[in-house]
Amino acid sequence: MTRKLSVSLIVLCFVSCAGGKYNYLFDTGKQLDFSQGKWILNRTESNSRIFDSELYRASFEGFKDIIGDSLFDLNSIRAHKMVPPKIAFEPSPKELKQIGQSTDCDYLINIRGNIISNGAGILSYDSGNGYYSASNQSSISIIIYELTNGTIISSSQALAKDTAENSHFDENTNVPTFHSSAETMMVKAAKNLIKKYDSNRLDR
Repeated sequence: MTRKLSVSLIVLCFVSCAGGKYNYLFDTGKQLDFSQGKWILNRTESNSRIFDSELYRASFEGFKDIIGDSLFDLNSIRAHKMVPPKIAFEPSPKELKQIGQSTDCDYLINIRGNIISNGAGILSYDSGNGYYSASNQSSISIIIYELTNGTIISSSQALAKDTAENSHFDENTNVPTFHSSAETMMVKAAKNLIKKYDSNRLDR
């Protein structure tokens, strides 16, 4: 009995992490050349304390696969260079140029995650009591700056959404529907968006 319960919980966790719909948009800079220069990955920002470290880890690994040894995190740079204690998500051109001069790096990658809602929860049932709709939603924004001239060379977004809904016409089957949490989708959206940078890169 205990073994069956454990298996059920594993299946539940797996299914709940696999759903959701994802949309991606590049405002500018969909195709970049990652073969030149030194790149900094800033600390990620999000309104999820628990998943912010996971967001940073996934982002660093994703861009590391693209950029290789030319990607640096702030901690490694601070060991040798003077770097501000915090770099804003949208720094001014003057601040960007100063960062470039003090770090001897060429590009800055900023990533921000946002948990919009967790209204659908992880598990939902068709209650049969009329129309119902709720969703788990999160978003990711990536901005990449060229430090030499303090300009944006790429801006992109991802929106993740998993919706629970039923109507008057649905049959009440009492079968549960599993949903991905907004936090899980936030990290997955970041991974997928970074993969799009990889698939569209110019330096292949």
